[in-house]
Amino acid sequence: MNEFVIVTDSACDLPHEYAVKHELVVLPLRFTLKNVEYESTLDFKAMSAKDFYDTLRDKEYSKTSQVNANAFANAFKEILDQGKDVLAIILSSALSGTYNSAKIAKETLQEDYPNQKIILVDTKTGSLGQGMVVDEAVRLKELGLSIEEVSEKLEAFVPHVYSIFTHDDLSHLAQGGRIGTFSLWLGNVLKIKPIISADDEGMLVPRNKVLGRKKSIQILGSKVIEKFDKNVSEKIFISHADCEDEALKVKERLERELGVTVYMFHMMGQLIGSHGGPDTIAVFFGAKDKQ
Repeated sequence: MNEFVIVTDSACDLPHEYAVKHELVVLPLRFTLKNVEYESTLDFKAMSAKDFYDTLRDKEYSKTSQVNANAFANAFKEILDQGKDVLAIILSSALSGTYNSAKIAKETLQEDYPNQKIILVDTKTGSLGQGMVVDEAVRLKELGLSIEEVSEKLEAFVPHVYSIFTHDDLSHLAQGGRIGTFSLWLGNVLKIKPIISADDEGMLVPRNKVLGRKKSIQILGSKVIEKFDKNVSEKIFISHADCEDEALKVKERLERELGVTVYMFHMMGQLIGSHGGPDTIAVFFGAKDKQ
């Protein structure tokens, strides 16, 4: 049984220290802000989270680009040349072409490494939902499971990772084509804040349209409490786009009402933050289904 390396991309929003500790290979996506392109890395090396979200608050918009096939091929080849296998856990294929880039890289290399494996997992989510899938892979690997056993369990796990968001500034969703111009106008005029979750294919679907920020955060927490299933996972992950105080209130409520400790609470990276905008709050957890 070959040793294997877990590869992911920076949309996972895991803390940099976590990635180092667990020897993850993390490929950066990119974002362009004010006509300058940067790498979106877990350590926020190119631009601090505070500077990034403050710039978005000044009505600048960030465009993002996927990891290309060459970057995946180079990373995979380096691992394969060490005699190890690759388990790549990737941002939702419904949200980005990054998964397709990884697929092209796999097809390019597989013939040259017939005795080694490259297994891809489409997480059907992003941010710490993707991070939750990576964390489950790390847990299973540390239990001594083979790459085939881990990937099989992840394929069963992914459909039960519930991803739910609330947004404050809808203009970034509109820029990314996630909502239409009329919905943006209506939201801005009426102060409507959507509750959005990912469906079974990883597409973002509006679940509730709530009047006001305070109410949207309340409904977000209520939805998590309604859907949370500790039999799937006892872990809850929360990411936020530079709105720590509000996100902490969500964390405290979930811990109080569900009787659990939130496993991970972390800043949302520039990739997902480009589309959600500042003050986005996202919660990821195990549920029976994604409805």
